[in-house]
Amino acid sequence: MKADLVMWAKNGASPLRQVLKRAREVLPSEVIENRIFVDDHSTDDSVDIAKAYGWTIYENKHGGIASGINIALSHVRSEFFISLEQDLVLANDWFKKIPEHMKDPQVIAAAGIRFPSDPILAKLHEVWLEKYHYKQTGIDNTLWRTRPFKEIVGCIPEYLRYGAADSYIGIRMGKTNYKGIVDSNVVSLHLRLGGLKEEVNRHYLMGSMAPRKKAEYILNTTNLEAFRLAIFSPLRGIQVAIKKNCPQIAYYYPLLRFAFLKGAVERKPSI
Repeated sequence: MKADLVMWAKNGASPLRQVLKRAREVLPSEVIENRIFVDDHSTDDSVDIAKAYGWTIYENKHGGIASGINIALSHVRSEFFISLEQDLVLANDWFKKIPEHMKDPQVIAAAGIRFPSDPILAKLHEVWLEKYHYKQTGIDNTLWRTRPFKEIVGCIPEYLRYGAADSYIGIRMGKTNYKGIVDSNVVSLHLRLGGLKEEVNRHYLMGSMAPRKKAEYILNTTNLEAFRLAIFSPLRGIQVAIKKNCPQIAYYYPLLRFAFLKGAVERKPSI
């Protein structure tokens, strides 16, 4: 197997050394052909760190995750590629287990799961994993077949700047006979160094950049839907807190839902 390694990043210097060091340890050098780093106007040392680990740097001129993915994929030449996010520390056994799924020619993508470094967010993440991510591959620690990915997904709309590009990919994949595999036995670490504050900001950004309008293959998120999720979140937070035996979730969960609602209400009319 030969694979290119791709990353789209912005101001990721804080976790980046740990992430790239683990990638070097876990992914055999004889397998990785090219290391493609797409930088989104970082103002920290992200680019210098990536260069020190042997990555080739490309500029994300338009900004945003969708643009970063499109640029990265334009430089992929190998039969396979691995997408790795800037704050994702791969499991030690990632390469021992994930490529095994590619023995099935109908598998277009295979990934492990990841848990936040914050213990409370990790408990909350368990609930979301059970509901969504055991069924759909993301873009943070995934092995892909290059040719079918490019044919099926094509160019991702650049207005999907944050939090919806992976949903777009999943919806496009769902319209084919290819499969995506999520291996729940391969557990990587998602470095959420900013804790709850960082997660609140992340959900605000997802709300502010989620598409309001329906476009081909894109699920819309209306203000009414965002409001419905927020208004029932205190009750849901209590239910999840009891289920996971973690009282802090009772206020973590509503904070995140209301942050998303705030972002949705304040997003630009064109989105």
